[in-house]
Amino acid sequence: MSINTAKALQIYAASAGSGKTHRLVLEYLKILLSDSNYRQKFRHIVAMTFTNKAANEMKERILQTLSGLAHPQTANSKTLALKADLLQETELTEQQIQQRAGAALQGILHHYEDFHISTIDKFNLRLIRSFSRDLDLPADFEVVLNENLVFDEVLDLLISRLGQPDAEELTKWMLAYAKTKVAEGESWDFKKSLLQFAEVLSKERNTTEVAQLLQTTYSREAYDSFKENAARIKNEFLTLCAKVHAQAAPFKGTHLKTATEQKRIDAFIEDKNWGLGKQTGPFYAPTFLKALQDNKYDLPRAVNEALLGLSTAYEQSFAAYLLLETQRKNFYNMALLQNVAQQTKALMSAQQQIRISEFNQLISQLVQGEQAPYVYERLGIRYEHFLLDEFQDTSRLQWINMIPLLLEAISYERHNLIVGDAKQSIYRFNNGLAEQFVALPRLYNPENDPQMALTSRRFEHSGHKKSLQDNYRSAPQIVQFNNALFECLSKELPPQQLDFYADLKQNPQSKHHGYVRIESLVNDLPDELLHVKLLQTVAEILKDDYRPCDICILTETNKKGNAIAVALTQAGMQVVSQDSLLLYTHPVVQLFLIYLKKRAKPANPTLGKRFAEAYLRVKGRFEVASFMTFFKTYEKEGKLVRYFDEAAFFTQEFGSPEALFMPYEHLFDLLQKAATCFQINETQEPYVHHFFDVAFQYQLNRNAELLPFLEYIEQHKDKLALQMPESTEAIRIMTIHKAKGLEFPVVLIPSLDFRTELFGYNKFLMRAGEGLAYAYPSDSIPEFKVFKEKELAAIFLDKLNLLYVALTRPERRLYIWNHHKKKGLGEQIHRQITALTFLETDQEHVYFYGSPTPLLLSKEEQAKRATTKTKFYHPMALSNQLWYPSLAFRTPQLEIASDQFFGLAFHRVLSLCPQPTALPAALAQALEEGAMAQDQMQQIQEAAVRFWSHVEAQNLHLDIIEEFNEQRIIAQLNQIKQPDKVWRKANELIVIDFKTGLRQDQHLKQILQYAQLLHKIFELPVRPILYYTQLDLFLEL
Repeated sequence: MSINTAKALQIYAASAGSGKTHRLVLEYLKILLSDSNYRQKFRHIVAMTFTNKAANEMKERILQTLSGLAHPQTANSKTLALKADLLQETELTEQQIQQRAGAALQGILHHYEDFHISTIDKFNLRLIRSFSRDLDLPADFEVVLNENLVFDEVLDLLISRLGQPDAEELTKWMLAYAKTKVAEGESWDFKKSLLQFAEVLSKERNTTEVAQLLQTTYSREAYDSFKENAARIKNEFLTLCAKVHAQAAPFKGTHLKTATEQKRIDAFIEDKNWGLGKQTGPFYAPTFLKALQDNKYDLPRAVNEALLGLSTAYEQSFAAYLLLETQRKNFYNMALLQNVAQQTKALMSAQQQIRISEFNQLISQLVQGEQAPYVYERLGIRYEHFLLDEFQDTSRLQWINMIPLLLEAISYERHNLIVGDAKQSIYRFNNGLAEQFVALPRLYNPENDPQMALTSRRFEHSGHKKSLQDNYRSAPQIVQFNNALFECLSKELPPQQLDFYADLKQNPQSKHHGYVRIESLVNDLPDELLHVKLLQTVAEILKDDYRPCDICILTETNKKGNAIAVALTQAGMQVVSQDSLLLYTHPVVQLFLIYLKKRAKPANPTLGKRFAEAYLRVKGRFEVASFMTFFKTYEKEGKLVRYFDEAAFFTQEFGSPEALFMPYEHLFDLLQKAATCFQINETQEPYVHHFFDVAFQYQLNRNAELLPFLEYIEQHKDKLALQMPESTEAIRIMTIHKAKGLEFPVVLIPSLDFRTELFGYNKFLMRAGEGLAYAYPSDSIPEFKVFKEKELAAIFLDKLNLLYVALTRPERRLYIWNHHKKKGLGEQIHRQITALTFLETDQEHVYFYGSPTPLLLSKEEQAKRATTKTKFYHPMALSNQLWYPSLAFRTPQLEIASDQFFGLAFHRVLSLCPQPTALPAALAQALEEGAMAQDQMQQIQEAAVRFWSHVEAQNLHLDIIEEFNEQRIIAQLNQIKQPDKVWRKANELIVIDFKTGLRQDQHLKQILQYAQLLHKIFELPVRPILYYTQLDLFLEL
């Protein structure tokens, strides 16, 4: 189609692998090279995409293509394909294309700042800077990307004002919020939860609610009105209950004959809890309600209808009551949030900053109130063509703000392009609204705005939507599998979401032979077994001439990916995982962090123990027996108190405590001296080296105090990481979100059972009557229930889209493990897989399509691979390497120190606790002697209570004659056994060993050895018991 005859707005629904980038570059080149002013035309074209990475890739692709077109001898296959399309879709000759491409490339390189390919946010920033005076912004304003830092500073300012005469209301709100957190079982130190609460202010989905929040008046009178109205509704219902009771009571014994039926009627007046006769639930039991509906009791019609009406009245009254109570309970929280919003606005103004989330609202104030020519006049340039990529991830405000500029372009019949795929919309959490793309060329207008409807008709007249149905990426077997699977799964969507998968079916264009293998069944696959299956599969793939870099493992979350990364690394595999190379998790960095904490809080005895253990573990010299020799006792008020003699440890390891607590000038100086003291060479430890760099940069930009630095590390521990280069010898592991837009020869997906339910702690800023509430959407409140249903539908669509992105990444092979629960997305996928008739099976629960054909590389290809092989530094060894390659992965296993500290404290508490009733005293003593930290108390107490509940359930604690706690037994020469707890009774012994980790075979071997040894000593039957605190597993062998 010629650019001159096409409609002004071309919309492409580009499914995965359909050549979207090719189409974008082609349309850009058609506009650029077809214009008579081809040397300068690029100045008037703007292409926008979702991420900086995508924008840079598009720039690079356009420049490479122009270079290849201008110099045909350097053109690659992609450039030649674009050249063929240009010849077909324009009236240009081959010579014209070559000449114009060279001239356009020269123009771009000479005026690169006018090469407008960027993200939408960057385009908006340019608009804002052009209109800074209109928006009352300073010309040199700063954009804040990390809004949490802003909220953190605002909260510090608010907290500093507590108790001051001019902050009585604020103090009252903060106190009420703190009490709410305590009542919910959270810490009274509520700053962290308040910071999460404040984040709702930056979400675009809450724009309307935040605007309402700022206009709401929060007064004592308003609070009292919620309380009074709630009480009134309840009292009115109880009055109705009494009235109905008076009608029904005469029929007790004659019509309502059973005790249960009579008791239910009497509850109307006896139970002040809504006349329920129970704590919660529907007003009537299902059987009683059914009997009333069928008039089983043969009551007079008026009485029967009054009883039935009471149930309906309860539902209405209780919902209204709950709504008012929710508003009342949220009252102080909303007032506090309002204050945070106001203070944030004031702080931004004072510091001449704007938050990134304010961009779209500021643009809205500009663009929607102005004509496009005036906007272009202020920008200094007129944009004539817009090319919008990844449109499904565009937010509502971003699109609304683009409409006037795009409308101007299509009014002059200038060529514009929008590309997207609703099936790949996975950024709803980042305000993406795919419904806008589904609606095109009409404009998404759920509010039925008349002006928007008028504009929509103009877009519809000038726009044409086309689906790109060919798949150039995946082998035919993979394409057919995805076509069939998603055709079935999309039927699970509600009617209003069916259009997301309207353009689903693709035509495979790849000539490769493909293979799909799915293992699907209802069970919980342990991580250890999953890792074994992954290793076996990887080994099979490598045998078929694939390289490690051809393999990518995709996971839903970083946590799952990190566990797999560790397992593969420990098995000798080489792995690249950007999300896993975290400084915080490295044992040597942990040692330095504990040391800094000890320097900041030298009187804390727990930190001394933690440092000692971390130091010995880094040095490879940690042994429980020798470590325990540093624990000493002293007598206090007739009791022996145990403590860790840190002075003795420091003297033994460093010569004296003073050698470890040396004077220092600043943070970086302290770390350098500590490294010398620990005999750690910073340049040989990549994580230490990078950690020191972080400390140095922090010191340059902020104060060098220890506690603020430690807080900074805690806040950014999930982001401070090493960036390692790709390697041909390394398997890639990444989240599905990060894999979007990428392709891999082989893809492994360890789980498809994505969660599609809300968590109990999920809270939303919602309209509650005429007010607002930040709460979990309860089913008991109708408007909350409607909100919840919409949210659950959106979550299901998000996960289905995530599944689509994952399954469309592979080129040749796809391996899936779908071990799932009985209900959920995994079960739905399993049901559809078993119904696909073209899938074969050669063993139970395993389905496949195609065959795993080896690559069969030619000798030339093998030689090329050998010369392009990149060296990968194995993470398990540092010898014979440069300083930087040792890797550490974020994983629960590497959080071993905290688990062991918990284990030591738990063992000590249980050794002080002979009976369940002694637990409070044991906790107090452990805390006093430093065996347990204050922040461990709640966790240890809960674990101990669970343990004693198992003991009491079996009466194991009765008739104990003698108890031994951590008593050493000499089994034979140089062999000492130390069971955690032994109870001697008249006719038997009970030996118990506590474990804080996961189950291991060696635990069974160890407890059985204890049992055999104790049987020899006491000549009594022995009952061996293992108790796993993390699993709450009480296992008697």
